Amino acid sequence: YPYLTGEKSIKGVEYERETIFVERVIDGDTLVDQTGVVYRLLGINTPEKGEEYYQEAKDYLSVVNEKQIEVLRDWDDKGKYGRDLRYIFYEGRLINVELVEQGLASAYYYEDLVYEGKLLTAEKIARENCLMLWEKDCN
Repeated sequence: YPYLTGEKSIKGVEYERETIFVERVIDGDTLVDQTGVVYRLLGINTPEKGEEYYQEAKDYLSVVNEKQIEVLRDWDDKGKYGRDLRYIFYEGRLINVELVEQGLASAYYYEDLVYEGKLLTAEKIARENCLMLWEKDCN
């Protein structure tokens, strides 16, 4: 816990993008590749099954279903359930940020993520425009 001790130990490392083939989309922030590896979209959180906008988030991510995409890790490699935490790139688009921009996901706060600023800005814009997850906050 480097932030608790006051000593930041997370160093900026540049990782390489990897190409994978998406076998299936599980929900709005989880997918599986052709080898069975489960990926969780890094830096975001989408509604769980049974919650409002769950299906919309899953449908949005489904653009990558059965497609070749690129994934990029950050300093945080594995989530608490053993899933690979990754940014998802498809046709030059950063899908993690797009889901937040559309109001279908919230920024999930980790410190020192490469795309932290983009995720937080996307959430701010979605909130200000009362999109999806944030529409109740505006009424």
